[in-house]
Amino acid sequence: MAKTSKATKKFQNKHLKHTLEHRREVQKQNKKIAQRKGKSTGSEPEPPKVKKTARETFDDMSVEQFFEGGFEVPKPKRGTKISTAEDDSEEESGSENEEEDQSDEGSAEDDGESSEEDDDEKMAQNMDALKENDPEFYKYLKENDKQLLDFEAVNPLDAMSDDESEAEDSEKDEGPLSESKRRSRTDITRELLKKCDDQLKSNPSTQSIQRVVAAFKSAVNFDNSEEQNSKFTMNDPSVLTDLMMLGLQSVPRAMHKISPYKVNLRGIRSLNEKNDKNTNLGRIMKSQAGSYLALLSEINNTETAALVLSSLQEVLPYYISQRKILKQLVGAVVEVWASTRDVDTQVATYAFLNNAAREYPKSVLDVVLRSSYSAFLKSCRVTNPHTVDQLNFAKNSAAELFGIDEQLSYSIGFDFVRQLAVHLRNSLTGTSGAASKDAYKSIYNWQFCHSLDFWSRVLARLCNPEKELVDHKSHESPLRSLIYPLVQVTLGTIRLIPTAQFFPLRFYLIRSLIRLSQGTEVFIPIFPLVLEILTSTAFTKPGKPSSLPAIDFDYQIKVSLQYLGTKVYQDGLSEQLIELSSEYFALYSKNIAFPELATPAILSLRRFMKKSKNVRFNKQLQQFVEKLNANASFITVKRSRVDYGPANKTEAANFLKDESWEFTPLGQFVVVQRKTREERQNLLKQALKDEENAKKNDDDVDMEDAVDAIVSGDEDSMSEEEEEE
Repeated sequence: MAKTSKATKKFQNKHLKHTLEHRREVQKQNKKIAQRKGKSTGSEPEPPKVKKTARETFDDMSVEQFFEGGFEVPKPKRGTKISTAEDDSEEESGSENEEEDQSDEGSAEDDGESSEEDDDEKMAQNMDALKENDPEFYKYLKENDKQLLDFEAVNPLDAMSDDESEAEDSEKDEGPLSESKRRSRTDITRELLKKCDDQLKSNPSTQSIQRVVAAFKSAVNFDNSEEQNSKFTMNDPSVLTDLMMLGLQSVPRAMHKISPYKVNLRGIRSLNEKNDKNTNLGRIMKSQAGSYLALLSEINNTETAALVLSSLQEVLPYYISQRKILKQLVGAVVEVWASTRDVDTQVATYAFLNNAAREYPKSVLDVVLRSSYSAFLKSCRVTNPHTVDQLNFAKNSAAELFGIDEQLSYSIGFDFVRQLAVHLRNSLTGTSGAASKDAYKSIYNWQFCHSLDFWSRVLARLCNPEKELVDHKSHESPLRSLIYPLVQVTLGTIRLIPTAQFFPLRFYLIRSLIRLSQGTEVFIPIFPLVLEILTSTAFTKPGKPSSLPAIDFDYQIKVSLQYLGTKVYQDGLSEQLIELSSEYFALYSKNIAFPELATPAILSLRRFMKKSKNVRFNKQLQQFVEKLNANASFITVKRSRVDYGPANKTEAANFLKDESWEFTPLGQFVVVQRKTREERQNLLKQALKDEENAKKNDDDVDMEDAVDAIVSGDEDSMSEEEEEE
């Protein structure tokens, strides 16, 4: 015989007696109603002497006469549920309360010897007899009350769940069962934690670890409903720190004693498959994973982050075989890495991801790369001076992660770069016609621009020719084949809407191309993109004076319409044009072909200065042109001493290889510009910090004033009351 379930026992103790009494009262009422309508209540349906169809039966009386009999509905006792199932016509014409009682009666049952089972059998027999004796009425019921014909007896003990019974216990706070349950819960004290710690250090077991994990889980989820069903309570918040150390440090050490790791020559940890306790420990770690996820979602300081990540690093081998839990844990760490504003916390999360991905590349690396890229895109929707440092660190650290396995990085990068190209193609087809006027918005946003910039950083780092030399043999990275499509997508994005309003976006992507060209040593024709600005209406027309503030092009990809045609916007464009042009030509300041590369640019700039009436900008261009000429003369003098021609590509590539670019005429100009720009950015950051501190102080003062006002108001009210007395 099967063991009686918990729900069955609770139903028998609480509801069975009342249910039986109530069902007897319901049956009496049903008999009265049946007698009033002239129907028999025997166990077997008696054949009528005069056969009447359903239509004749209803034709004998009017609707008013039918309802004159009334319905006697018994009042149910508190805590009981009603169930009736008869073959009478009241099933189709009863009151709404009776229908609700009948539908709620699925959770009541006898002990097997009451009359309910007989009623269920009679119900089925009566339905079969009705089908034979009165097919017309049976058809009427089938069309209007099919639920009555499909009646099936329900076992209420099977319908009741443990959760429902436990919820009833929690609602009755003064009941004896809940009182005993409350007494059985263990209070977490320092003495108990000291005892558990000594046991984990001296003689750890799976049972002791499981108890500590359960107590730790109840403390982590103290504000959730799970804590109510826990066997542990924590009335002293001061023991939380000790419990955290016990759950995050002592538990991993105890697990290592029970099931020591095996470390191979590459430093990869693995569990001993012959250890029989691995199964129980893995089950315990499933429960511990919930605590890790809860702590990671509420990290607010670096100390907590370092403690949780260190503990998770220790028990990571137990989660390698549990793919679903492992993915959730990695995703939680990546979410902290992408969303935190604390640099130290971001560094700690990156260190964990880097160590885990390098130790278990087959199990963790793919999840880390994909989730980190997705989480980064979610966090870069807002770009301002407060978040730019965080986003730059996320880009650089994610680029390091993609360098762990270049073959896997190529497959992932190919998918994402192709996705960017598809978005650009859809936007181009949308803007070319009248189908969608806002198609460009899916491209001209910070997420798309940050994606292009991120992949330029990845390729610039991994496709560097100096890093591709392994054992003095040329080793080309598989990611190098992504350079061309990425450059094409970037150029297509720049030229999607070549208006002056989106020049900040153009500048941002030009910087990405300069970085890509510098890291990969691939020539990209960038100066024509800069030269197009000189031919736009932003420079061909004189600027209007305006009192608008200067634009910071590092944190904007679009300017408002009020800036177009103003002197402020024109001055900002002039600075950006000189800066980007000098950065681009500085890449080739030591190249043997620099004079030929700079000649078209010099001629174009001189032609523009002859037509331009902007005196200040013409002086800046004149200085830049002089530096280009000086650097071209410098290279001409140096290459006049070589004894090889352009066909010797190896010697041409090693031209001035030992000299530093900072000492070239153009390099010196760029170094001075960078220092000036860095000082300006430092001043801006300091101003932002001062503004934040001032705002914080103002909020504190306002809070103090509000408190003083409340206190003074209370004192005034008290004095008024005293005067009245």
